[in-house]
Amino acid sequence: MRSARPASRRRVRAWTAAASVTLLAGSLAACGGEAEAPASAGADGSVSAVGDKLATAMKQLDAYPVPTEKLDDVDSVAGKTIFYVPITKQAPQFTTTEKTLAAAAEAVGLRLQVCDGKGTPTDIGGCIGQATDAKAAAIIADAIPYALAANGLDTAQKAGIPVVISNQVPDPSHPASKTLTWVPVPGSEQQIRLFDWIVSDSQGKANILINQSSDGPSPARYVADGKAALQKSCPGCKLTTNKVTSSNFALIPSSTSAVLLKDPTINYVDSQFEQYLQPTQGGVQQTSRTDVKVVTGSASLGGMKALKSGSLSAVTAQAAAFQGWVDTDAALRLILGRPMPEYAIPTRLFTKDNIGDVQLTEEAELSGEWFGPATFTDDFKKLWGVA
Repeated sequence: MRSARPASRRRVRAWTAAASVTLLAGSLAACGGEAEAPASAGADGSVSAVGDKLATAMKQLDAYPVPTEKLDDVDSVAGKTIFYVPITKQAPQFTTTEKTLAAAAEAVGLRLQVCDGKGTPTDIGGCIGQATDAKAAAIIADAIPYALAANGLDTAQKAGIPVVISNQVPDPSHPASKTLTWVPVPGSEQQIRLFDWIVSDSQGKANILINQSSDGPSPARYVADGKAALQKSCPGCKLTTNKVTSSNFALIPSSTSAVLLKDPTINYVDSQFEQYLQPTQGGVQQTSRTDVKVVTGSASLGGMKALKSGSLSAVTAQAAAFQGWVDTDAALRLILGRPMPEYAIPTRLFTKDNIGDVQLTEEAELSGEWFGPATFTDDFKKLWGVA
């Protein structure tokens, strides 16, 4: 599979907006939407061009991209504690990562402490501070912009506690170091694949509303990358952005319905992450519209079941189970002072055409079999010398 590292570097160069505490706390109201006019036709704009990409996106991997650089002396970490701090446990994906982190940590004798960031700077900072006071062996921050907890993360590293940040576009103000690493994730890839499916399904006649997360700069980067791809493959498509946040779900149904009522030609609604899916669907229902197709990204078991039942039209998901083992591997390498390998987190597109082949159980989700052979856990254990 193609490495995600070069794409991450390009995003670093493209991202110039600094994150701040107000990214979460100051964006509680989502009023209306930001409509973007259809792009003018380009030479490479073609509905048919997305077909091969969709076929590839729907396939399973032949093998997971497990690193090859072995670790020795892993037994030296036994008995130590690592902290896992997701931005909010409202996101089902993080529950899967948490469970597989626990299994990976147990394999090498580490203890896992989980602290819910609850989508607020205060709680996130409290979690980071708790880990620092506990002299954690490492902190794994999931989907947390560095600037949102900069003081706490700086203090932790000064105390010798390494930090792994995943599910974020790397912040150029805080480059990777001996105490900090960024694990790349396929946020942009998921968004592009969802837009590709919409282009194909609509035959190039889509009017899309996306409920875009305001929780930091990364979700905006993913949507920007998706928009760029959309303009090439579907010059006549229209995209409207409605900004939402995990710190205030209550506003999502009303803001969603307001946009749909303002523009009754919208025929696709995209909940950027599954954590926003329920209130997004609630907003659609408030309009009594039955002609709108709903899709979502970062889907977990709930989203997959909704696709199977027909209440969703397409979903993308990233291998959150694999991510738990990758994040543990990254933490181990920082703790032991070893070079960081190239990581890549797989993603897959699911529709009515391939969901029937998927086992919709928690066991299947945790095994990672939705994306490829469920042998990566043994591969990591061999890599760590604990098999």
